[in-house]
Amino acid sequence: MRSCLILESDANDEELAAAFDCGADAILLRLGPSAEDAARRSARRRACALINERRGKNAAPKLFVEVAPLDSDLIEADLDALFGPGPEGVFLPSCAGAASLQRMSVKLAVREAQAGLADGATRIGAFAGGDPGAALALRSLAGASPRLAALAFDEAGLRTALGLACGDGAAIQMARAAVVLAAASAGVPALAAPLPAGENEAYAAARRDGFQGAMAVFPGEIAAIHEVFPAGENRQRPQSSA
Repeated sequence: MRSCLILESDANDEELAAAFDCGADAILLRLGPSAEDAARRSARRRACALINERRGKNAAPKLFVEVAPLDSDLIEADLDALFGPGPEGVFLPSCAGAASLQRMSVKLAVREAQAGLADGATRIGAFAGGDPGAALALRSLAGASPRLAALAFDEAGLRTALGLACGDGAAIQMARAAVVLAAASAGVPALAAPLPAGENEAYAAARRDGFQGAMAVFPGEIAAIHEVFPAGENRQRPQSSA
């Protein structure tokens, strides 16, 4: 995975069509604010419809769904709904090291068994480095779960946690490096944070920092990501199980 397009839960049909036609390796569908309400239930149903629609299509993009945080009461309802059809992958909104991956893996294994799916069929993507504690825990990811598909740097989350509106200070640089090193040790790609439209030159800087791809919020950014991160350089190695 070298490109992942983030798609909000309220995306219209035209935006959905553009997302699935932009050439991204993966689509990340968000379910919206963390509240058990009609909007979230509707977003779950829409996600299930998209999963069913994409089932059996081997061509990219792969469809991931961002579920609630592991410590939220919503996580069980999200997974129960999604394992009607069974998603290709789920995305953790925050990853606090090996414990997060292993907790999610257990939840997925139970639902795969209930749905008659192969153990390990559901991959896990994760936003990482979004708060100071999580950034410091990333070294534990190596071998934590063979389900892990990618780590995406949650730069916006970390800036919020640190009260940083802008700038590229030491803490941001350290967390960025921690995500890159954790992904490399786990044998999965590290994805840089989304960029504002028109700042494509920052992708080259992300590549120099060791990232192997990037997240995006605009379909038009995917071509720029693929130009900077050639497919042949996105190498992964098998993970060992914990």
